[in-house]
Amino acid sequence: MKRLLFVFILFLLTVAGLQLFGDRDFSQVSIAWDKYQYGGTISSFSSDIGDIFAGKTINQGGLATAKMSEHVIYRWTDEFGVVHNSERMPKVGKYEVIRMGDLKIETQEALEEEEIKKALKN
Repeated sequence: MKRLLFVFILFLLTVAGLQLFGDRDFSQVSIAWDKYQYGGTISSFSSDIGDIFAGKTINQGGLATAKMSEHVIYRWTDEFGVVHNSERMPKVGKYEVIRMGDLKIETQEALEEEEIKKALKN
């Protein structure tokens, strides 16, 4: 038991020393944990932790996309016909639930300058 306590205290002192004097950013541990929770592997998690101890910045990858896919928006129309959107569930009888992960996002390419001029002439 004493040996385990000694190892733990030594580990904490090492982490504190690296944080204070080694320019390590241990706030990235939460990013590594989130990546693991959103479908990462244990090997990628341990690799990220190793990178943090080595003083590197870890790659967030698709983490923001994964978090946004769980995001929910509520849409409803009030008695005046005004459409409202909110992250909080409204206190009205009828509303629409929009899950960001279910949305299909389409992109369009910008028109070239010649195409714009041609469209404006017509």
